[in-house]
Amino acid sequence: MDDGCIRVTAKDIRRQTILEIARTTFMEDGYAAASMSTIAARLGGSKGTLYNYFASKEELFRAVIEDQCERKMALMFDGVATNDDDVANGLRTLGARYTTMVLSDDVMTFTRMLVSEVLRFPALGQTMYEAGPREGVRRLSAYMEEQMQAGRLRSTDSRRAAEQFLELCLAGLYRPRLWNVIAPPSAKAIDDNIEAAVETFVAAFGARPA
Repeated sequence: MDDGCIRVTAKDIRRQTILEIARTTFMEDGYAAASMSTIAARLGGSKGTLYNYFASKEELFRAVIEDQCERKMALMFDGVATNDDDVANGLRTLGARYTTMVLSDDVMTFTRMLVSEVLRFPALGQTMYEAGPREGVRRLSAYMEEQMQAGRLRSTDSRRAAEQFLELCLAGLYRPRLWNVIAPPSAKAIDDNIEAAVETFVAAFGARPA
């Protein structure tokens, strides 16, 4: 009988453990230097066991990216309802979650590592872009599209609006953080940035009075 619960098997747990160890290894060693042998050793098994789950290092890296991006997307959009009349409040929540996530030590370390590798391994950049930025814009665009249909935002290109909102959220913080000029911003610094982003965005895209 199906009770609606997701069954987690030993294989699922093992796969998740592999992804966590691989992620740490890629962050510490870089993609090029990391090896399946190293990951297998840290896992405490053989390379053969590792290859039973992932056919290549590239496939494993792709799985790490997709897993991390999906987890972060779920956290970003959790509980944000499109039927909430206060669209500005919804944007504040989304913006704060997004900015905190992108500027965190964890994500910044992974981003810097990936940027250093994409010229030699362009497929990695494509994977990251599709699972991360593009998927985030797609989900935010769908949220904004519903707000437009409800009359809370003026009708426009929802994809472009989503991209512009996310850029506003990171304005003045992302580049200094990427180049390690600043530490992770405080919650207040992020809130101030998001408040300015929401104010600017609503001024541009808020529903016009009849």
